[in-house]
Amino acid sequence: MRKMDKENVVEDVKKDLPEILKGNSKKLVEDAERLGRYLAQRRGKTKEMTTSQIRNIFSEVKGMREFNKYEMDLLLPKLAYTARHEEVQDLQEVLDEAIRKVENDEEKFERFRDFFEAVVAYHRRYGKE
Repeated sequence: MRKMDKENVVEDVKKDLPEILKGNSKKLVEDAERLGRYLAQRRGKTKEMTTSQIRNIFSEVKGMREFNKYEMDLLLPKLAYTARHEEVQDLQEVLDEAIRKVENDEEKFERFRDFFEAVVAYHRRYGKE
């Protein structure tokens, strides 16, 4: 098993985003588990990312009943604000790229939401909270 560090997890997930957003459910589940576990176990200088931090971001996405490019674009500064905490920066890096790759595509938005929901579930599964 590969060492679970940022270079392996974050970069691999970012490379897989086009396939995930096209609907590759196998990659979605595998990468969501890897990222969720990594985020749950990764520590910032003082602490790990909490379930409430990740759920605060996810609630914004879950609240979008349908694709809205304007609301998606507004997620970027919200993520930047949340990522002022070091332990959230890796999640921001992946989600920023995913949001940009969604473009104006409703299907990609649905896959993005599915992926993010799976990351939250795995983060909860492997986290301490």
